[in-house]
Amino acid sequence: MDKDAKEKLKQYDPKELLLFVLKYYQIEVLREYGNKIDVEGDFTVEIEGILRYKLLWKNMVVAPFDDLDKLCANISMELNRE
Repeated sequence: MDKDAKEKLKQYDPKELLLFVLKYYQIEVLREYGNKIDVEGDFTVEIEGILRYKLLWKNMVVAPFDDLDKLCANISMELNRE
């Protein structure tokens, strides 16, 4: 993602942006609380800041992400393994 695109994305609420991309990837949201969102497959996404997210699986850190497309693609890939 280029610098201009990242600057434009900073205008959006990080939680709303995350929810939008999860919906696009058809990843079911189970629960929202504070800065965390539980989704199917025992995954949790923690919002750490603008364009900074942490993916957890069963409360264990998987990886940090600054690209929502890559984060959701990773979740989708894992869900398709099951």
